[in-house]
Amino acid sequence: MKSLFIFCGILLLFSNAQAQFKFLANNSSEQYKAKIFVDKCEGNACSGKATIIVYDKVNDREIDIFHSEDLDFGLTESQNAKLGWLELGKYQTPLIFGDFNFDGLEDIAIRNGNNGAYASPSYDIYLSSKENKFLKSGELTKLASENLGMFDIDKQTKQIAIHQKDGCCFDKTVNYRFNAKNLPYEDSSIIEDSSIADVVTVITQKIVDGKVKKTVQKFKLKDYYNQ
Repeated sequence: MKSLFIFCGILLLFSNAQAQFKFLANNSSEQYKAKIFVDKCEGNACSGKATIIVYDKVNDREIDIFHSEDLDFGLTESQNAKLGWLELGKYQTPLIFGDFNFDGLEDIAIRNGNNGAYASPSYDIYLSSKENKFLKSGELTKLASENLGMFDIDKQTKQIAIHQKDGCCFDKTVNYRFNAKNLPYEDSSIIEDSSIADVVTVITQKIVDGKVKKTVQKFKLKDYYNQ
């Protein structure tokens, strides 16, 4: 009886592995490549629970294993997920690689549903260490999950920026820098409010020595957006 249970368990594991759709992400990073296993692919859309295995491109060594509750991404009309080991394009993969905290190491953002503002994409952020291990960043995951999609990365200024929106006429961009403990802090922000007639009110805030310096400017709508 015990051997029967073990046999059934092996069959169940094999069945689950077969049911998953398999993808390769080989062109999204200079340093890493990945194998992606996701539960559901219907038509040109894939989603659901997923496992991501990241490898070193040079020596094929397995670096880390990640999980997502909802790895949401799309396929082109010519791609068939049922064929197995389908290679995703550089900008098609649900993985984003980059140096998010400007420490010279490549980090990874993994799609996890559409939990951002206005059902925009949300991401879990994992920061790399010198030991080639990834640690989840609660601060950056929050920034990449509660706003309008993934944050922007500016290598020159060493800032990241999140975007917020309230209806048609209110947009806010918040810029973050990193402190000595490698944690993000708000550095500046810009609000664009065009809710009143044909005027755009631009509020710029900069934090200097712990104090907020604010500038308010008004522009004609047609002039501001034609600049």
